[in-house]
Amino acid sequence: MLLSNFQIPSNFSLIVPGDKSVSHRSVLFASLAKGESLISGFLEAEDPLNTMRSFSKLGVEFSKLGNGQYKVKSPGKLGLISPAVELDFGNGGTGIRLSAGLLSGLQGVDTQLTGDASLRKRPMKRIIDPLALMGADIQSIPGDGKAPLKISGKKLSSISYKSPIASAQVKSCLMLAAIASDVELEYEEDELSRDHTENMFRFLGGSIKHLSKTHFKIKPPFSFVGAKFQVPGDISSAAFFIVFGLLAKSGSILIQNVGLNPARTGVITVLRNMGGRIEVENERSECGEIMGDLRVYPSQLKKVEITSDLIPSIIDEIPILTIAGLFSENGFEIKNSEDLRAKESDRIHAMVFNLQKLGVIVDETKDGYAFNEINKINSALIESFHDHRIAMSFLILKTLLENEIKIDDDSWIDTSFPEFKEIIGRLKG
Repeated sequence: MLLSNFQIPSNFSLIVPGDKSVSHRSVLFASLAKGESLISGFLEAEDPLNTMRSFSKLGVEFSKLGNGQYKVKSPGKLGLISPAVELDFGNGGTGIRLSAGLLSGLQGVDTQLTGDASLRKRPMKRIIDPLALMGADIQSIPGDGKAPLKISGKKLSSISYKSPIASAQVKSCLMLAAIASDVELEYEEDELSRDHTENMFRFLGGSIKHLSKTHFKIKPPFSFVGAKFQVPGDISSAAFFIVFGLLAKSGSILIQNVGLNPARTGVITVLRNMGGRIEVENERSECGEIMGDLRVYPSQLKKVEITSDLIPSIIDEIPILTIAGLFSENGFEIKNSEDLRAKESDRIHAMVFNLQKLGVIVDETKDGYAFNEINKINSALIESFHDHRIAMSFLILKTLLENEIKIDDDSWIDTSFPEFKEIIGRLKG
């Protein structure tokens, strides 16, 4: 079985960047809310910054105060204006999909949304189709269901929608469309996806009627005023160092101020099921979100079944969970994860391709992959596929094994975790 000899420095602690999902939403809700807001703990990485830059072109003022704090002045949803230029969301799938919903419901606001080459390859029909059912005027410019998207904001219709996939992006897109247009939304999904939008909606005074755990209604009026938004540390970013701490030979890692939203803690559930020792300290609630500190100890991991109900809450953590699987007794298997093919890269293909380069025998399926217990990893040049989580996952593996694994391009890490390589440097001393 594969083992690491890496020893964590004594009393090692770190603070991960602000939650990417909550950072995007803080910009969107602060833009909808009339008056002055304060955002603290904002993730100053390219994806959420691109969302902020886009809404600054709609008439919202953002003033940087330092240390992830921003003062926001918004005229409210009725005062937002058509931008003079197209809105560029860079590599941010969350930014463009959620913004498309909000902008579709803004009457008289015309926009065109685009992004980088990677973003323009990602599917947008999952939001275009339900928005069209609400009466939205939204078009894929290439005509293939992908960005750029042309939107003419208008008064939308109320809708009752059952999503074919459990997706926080789809759910949030439709919620923001309904909020922007002051119409009713009834939404249902098979599994509970991340609920950051619901939490922020409630924090601002919105009321949600739950018909079941995965089925709810919201009704207008939706009149929000400025508020203080606190962004917790991103558990998806913390996951890389949770796995690192579990796989190291000795020592422990303390990760502070991590968001512990129950819809996001599937990665902790899976790693504990695998035998990982992860302790929560100083648990508290901020801005509708649970947060706390995580202390992680080296542990012997084993293969477990990852059930389908956990997939929505770990979809972004599957690449780093795969690295944990390389060190696990009896190997690793992931299934029911076809949505991985629609992320920043086709992450099923990206992980399988790179694992094979490392000498791992992998069985790929339509919705996942599997491999048996691993005893050896070869050195290789890893292809990041322009995907920050692929690059970070294999950089964690390289550091644990202290071998000659190389990453073709790790600049994509800055889209979500600008301090990542600096923390790796501190671990290595």
